[in-house]
Formats: sequence, C-alpha cells, structure tokens
Amino acid sequence: MKKKTLFAILAIVLACAVGLGGCVFQHKSAAYEITRTPDMSYWLEVGEEVDFTQYFTVKNADGMEIKVTEDMLDLSEVDLTHPGMFEVTLTIGGKSMTIAFAVREGGGAGDLSDVLDAYADPETRNFTVTVSIVGDSYLDVYDYAGLNVRNRYAYDGVNYVDYLAYDTTLDCYEFYYQNDDGTYDVFEEGSTDFEECYALLQLIDVSVLADFSFTLEGESYVAENPAAVGSAALGDWMDEEGDSLSWTGFELTLANGKISKVVATMSDGTASQYVFSNHGSVSFTLPNGGGTTPTPTPSGMMERQTYNPSSFDNGRLQDKLVSVGEDSIGLPSTGSYHALVIPVQFQGDTVSAAQLERLGIAFNGTEEQTGWESVKTYYQKSSYGKLDITFDIQDVYVTQYGASHYEQYSTSVDSEFGRYNQTGEEVVLLEALSHYENELDLTQYDFNDDGMIDAVYLIYSSPVDYQEGDFFWAYTTWYFGDNTYDNCYPYYYFFAGFDFMDENTGRSHVGSDTYDKPIDGLKVNASTFIHETGHLLGLDDYYDYYENEGSNEGLGGADMMDNTVGDHDVYSKTMLGWLTPTVVNESKTVTIRSSTESGGALLIPLKFDNSYFSEYLLIDLYTNTGLNALHAGQDGSYLYDGRPFGARIYHVSSSIETPYNEEDEYGSFTDYNNSTTKYSLIKLVEADGEKKFASSDGYASRSDLFQTGDKLSEIFPKYTRNDGKLLCFDISFDSVTADSVTVTVTFY
Repeated sequence: MKKKTLFAILAIVLACAVGLGGCVFQHKSAAYEITRTPDMSYWLEVGEEVDFTQYFTVKNADGMEIKVTEDMLDLSEVDLTHPGMFEVTLTIGGKSMTIAFAVREGGGAGDLSDVLDAYADPETRNFTVTVSIVGDSYLDVYDYAGLNVRNRYAYDGVNYVDYLAYDTTLDCYEFYYQNDDGTYDVFEEGSTDFEECYALLQLIDVSVLADFSFTLEGESYVAENPAAVGSAALGDWMDEEGDSLSWTGFELTLANGKISKVVATMSDGTASQYVFSNHGSVSFTLPNGGGTTPTPTPSGMMERQTYNPSSFDNGRLQDKLVSVGEDSIGLPSTGSYHALVIPVQFQGDTVSAAQLERLGIAFNGTEEQTGWESVKTYYQKSSYGKLDITFDIQDVYVTQYGASHYEQYSTSVDSEFGRYNQTGEEVVLLEALSHYENELDLTQYDFNDDGMIDAVYLIYSSPVDYQEGDFFWAYTTWYFGDNTYDNCYPYYYFFAGFDFMDENTGRSHVGSDTYDKPIDGLKVNASTFIHETGHLLGLDDYYDYYENEGSNEGLGGADMMDNTVGDHDVYSKTMLGWLTPTVVNESKTVTIRSSTESGGALLIPLKFDNSYFSEYLLIDLYTNTGLNALHAGQDGSYLYDGRPFGARIYHVSSSIETPYNEEDEYGSFTDYNNSTTKYSLIKLVEADGEKKFASSDGYASRSDLFQTGDKLSEIFPKYTRNDGKLLCFDISFDSVTADSVTVTVTFY
C-alpha cells in the first residue's frame, strides 16, 4: 500500500508549547542543529594555518553528530595575510551559521605620544575595531568613520547591522536600529529607546588616550592609572547585580605606527579585547530610517483578480491532501464519529480514578463540567455543528517498561517506505495498539474507510517536562512503519500528559505563572488537547517558532493554533469546510455578523487562482463571546487585551505550488508558513498601522482591531500584495458593533 512520497517519510513532529506560543514544528530526520564548537579561539594570527571545520558542530535531528567538511563552508572572505576581520558561513539543509574571526599581528615599541596624537580628533577617525570577551565566543565589529559608527554582529545565526550616526542638522546623535525584516527604526539622542540601544554598544574612545600616561612593558603599553583610562575610553560598567565595576588593567599594542590592540580588565576579572584594523579604509552609507521597508518596493497597481463562481475550485484542505497522494487525512473535518483515546501508565507510575474521570471530562464533558469547553463541545461550536467527535476513553494501558526507557529510546528502523528513526512515543503507540487489537475492533476508528486509523490520542502518566519540553511534552506526529492492526495502518497520533488538564485551574504545580495562574471558573483545561486536535485535522501552527527566520509576522498569539486561546480563525474554518466566505470582486457594501457566532467572513482576492489556495484578504468580526469569552476575560489577555469587539483583516498566502517543499524544514503543506518562509501563511493586518505587534511586545493588542470609520488606505497608504503591487481597492469600515460589521470595498 502506497503511504506517502519519499519526502513524507521524513517524520515531522508538532510539539505543543502551551502558553508560550503554540507548537514546535520540525522534521525529525531533515532538520539540523548548528552550534559553535566551544573553547575555540576566534582570534587568529597573521599567517596562521586554520582548519575552519573545527569551529562548527552539526547534529541531525536524531542528535547524531555530522562530520563538517570544507564543502559546507563559504571561505571566500578568509584573509590571513594582514590584520582585519572576516566571516565564515556553514550551510547545511537550508540552515546557516556565520562566525566572525579577527586577525591580529604582534606589536612593537614606538613613539606612543605621536601615535595617540593622531587619534585625538574624533572627527577624523577611520578604522575598524573587533571586540570580544576573552574566553567567550562573543564578537562584535565596529566601523568608525568620523563621528559615525557602524555596528555589525550576529544573533542566533542571523547577521544585523546597526548605526550610531551624528545628525549635524539636529546637532545630536541618532541610533539606527535594524528590525528583523531589514527595516530601520531611528531613535533620537535623549529618548528612552536611544539610551537602551546605546547602552548595549561596546565603544572605545581613543581620542582621550593621549591625556594619560603609559609605561612600556615588553611589547605593550600599560596604563599607569587603568581605572581612569578605562572609565574615560570605555565608560563605566556594572555587573549583573547592578554593582559598579572598576577597570584594573588597561594596555595597548602598536603595529606599523597604529593602535593594533587594546586589552582592558575589570575588577571582576573579565577582560575585553579591542583589535584595530582597516585604518583609513572604512566607508559606509546610512540606511533609510523610520521603518522604511526596502522590499517589496511598490511597483504599480495590481490588476483586479478574476472570480468565476461557476468554475470556482471549492476544494478544502483535506480535499487537497488527498489530491496530492496523501493516504490519510487524519481526523475528518466534518461528520459525526468516534476517536480513540488511550490513557498510558508507565511502569512505576499510577493513574488514579480521579485522573481518568477528569480525562473523560476534558474530552467529552459539558461546559458546566469543564468551566469552559471539552474537546468535543469546542469543535461542535467552532465548526457550527459540522464536526461532532465522541472520544472513546479506553482502560489504562500499562507499558512494558518505565518512562525513562521510552524517553531514551532511539533506533533506526527499516520499513517498506524507507528508513527512519524510531523514538519512544512510537514504541508506546505500537505496544498499546497490539494490546487493544485483541479487545477492540479498531476499524471503527477509520471513519472514512481509507484503511488508516484516523488518529490515536496517547495520554501519558509521567509529569510534563516544562523545562526541556522534549519527550514529556505534547505533540502530534506520524507513524511511518509497516505494522497494521485489524488490517488498519496507524498514522496520525498525539502524545501528551495528564498534567495539561490541570493548567490554569489552581491544581497545577509547575512553578510557572503561565501555567499556574488560575482562570476563574476553569475546572478542567482542554486547551492543549484542542490545539493538538487542530493538527490532527491538518492545521499548521500559526505562531513563529524560528524567531529570526522568515517574515516574523503572524497572529500575535490571538488564535487557538497560535497561543491555544479562543476560537479558530476564519482561514482555518474555511480550510476545514466549516464556513464559506463571501468573495468580493467588485465595489459593494456588505454586512456580516460575528465569525465565532455565525461564521460570517469576506474574501477579497489578491493573487487569485479561483480557489482557496492562493493569496487573498479575509475580513471578519471578532467578538469576545462564545469560544473567545473565557480567554478574552483574563488580565493580560492574548485576545486583543480583552477588547469586546472589532473587525479583523487577515492576509492569507496559501498557495500549494510545491506541497511539502523539501527545502522548507518546517514541513508545511502550503508554500508558506508562519515560521520560516519569506511571507506568512496567515497574518493579521494591524489596525494601528504597525507590523509585528510592536506596541504589545509581540502580541496582539486592542489597537489591532478595526473600528467604525477606519480605512485601510489611511492606515497603510501603500499596502501591497506579496509581489509588491499596490492594492487596486480600498476597505472602509462603515460600522463596527458587537452585533455586526458593515464594510465597503471600493475598487479603483
């Protein structure tokens, strides 16, 4: 039986990070972890022979170390012939890491006073300084050109460039801060933002050195009063506790009549090195500031898209999965059927009768029993009655071994469909199904008769690991072996702990405000199980797992598939066949009601192929009622700070030109996702004109909802589709109330 393409044999894991932004989404066999090899010096000598493969450590997703070879490295910038700096980049499996190196040269005695006098005027300075902490891999590069300074650095493998620039018109400094999307914010001297950014710089003011006395000791000049020199040239520093540090050592080295190196030591023993290079050859141009986005550049107006109702492709997510050869779609998104839930007790653990009772409530309970919703009632309401799952809670399965055996288990397995790494939770799945095959007719859990068990829920007894969040966490994944049970293949399955039911109920004891903070009235918390059921239906995570990759735009936590709160969004409901948005392709005024209550939504095509798998805007009315009510009512709510209602605009990019793109380690079915790709699969167009939820530290706020009188063109005068073309229409919100929103779409 054909199960999937070769690419799909690369197992994918979805691991729920409840309260921390959704789920981890990664290949088990295709992802690589790149780290810097510890205890390696990033300071090199002129003429030194260096094996740069030793500086990188690469492991695959199974934790096995991969041999680093030179063909993985970009060595084009390597230059060890003279003092300076260069970068080496390793690339593997679409992931990269860059390491900066500094080249230094031995010093020599000379006339120190003449040398320092040449640095006395800060307006004529021109050199590069590479800064590091002795014994640490930290490295920053500063290019000094007169009064302007360019700061180059890497963070989490991503390169950034900031600028400290002197504005002669304003007669003050400005700080150019680079955002993740390449834009710049400009902060004026004296502002809080400027001071916070400036405090992070490790600048050296060599213009003051001529005012102090130094003694030649060997090849270095040692300051006679290091405390005074350090304070003047490097500033005053504090330790992590906020206590002041003093400079206990300050020495400099010369080479070819120039400063080549400064080493300064603080009273806590920390030593900083400043290596000088590129004297007289530094030049750079300041970027555009004020958040100007370099790409995409508006390049004319988009053409009006064609919408033909008679030939419209009404295929939804699970239809498309089948069309590309998927043998299983997981849980069917509509219909009434039963799903298999197996409580798992590891040897040495105990599952109590009370836990089993709460588990039954979490999956099948009423509003009154849970204090919010069970998985069953949530999906009945979110689907407007189109999906009704009854969860069959089986007797407890006791594993053959203790929990640590499965946690540490990892072995390579051959199957008809390829070789893959088998981990402990899969062994639990196979053990349990072997046991229940003798007691149950497992074919009853193949609702759509595709020869696959729709999904298996494994709820384990061991404590959830809130620190590491690896094995004992919550995740949805797939089985890729050959085993069948009652002639059915298992495929989609879910692994999570009993502990998740206790979060925010006053019963959790994990030592975290996120999980411990009680929600008034909540008795049994099914949020994690609800979120993971979204994955079993085929939905992606909508939170940004890789912070410094991709577009870094999304939903700001305000969604069940983002931060496990509230209702599903209208894009997800459209994809699952629960609602059909009204397509607007001509100037008109339309009134819709709350999406959580009635399923109202508008679709405006952007780059449209007459299907839901293209680029478009979705408009709906958010209300803090129904499935949103519980989470919207909490202090610090992720649902728009508790705002009672407002209109939303989602920008959707859901094309499937290359389903399961092998170059996309996130593994999305669609071409784009909310974590690694250039454009987001789904992002909220913020009504306050911001991007990336700046006013709320990365989360959606009350100002992100559109209100009466708002117009898209006034908030984003040059809003574009992904290819940079300006919109050929405007959106006006004529009336926004808790009952309905009236929208006028005007095409130019």
